[in-house]
Amino acid sequence: MIPRHSPPGSPIYDQLVEEHGDVLNEARRLAEQTHREAERVLAWDVSTFGRDYREQS
Repeated sequence: MIPRHSPPGSPIYDQLVEEHGDVLNEARRLAEQTHREAERVLAWDVSTFGRDYREQS
């Protein structure tokens, strides 16, 4: 899990993190990972397909 960045003196937040984990930072990390993966998948180019695909076009 990535380190959390909560302001000092947030006892309620600290207690929730202890009980449930740092859900906000975990969600942020997964959203960034999903964004990177989506960019990679959606950044396709016809030249990256095999010859069979180009012959059908």
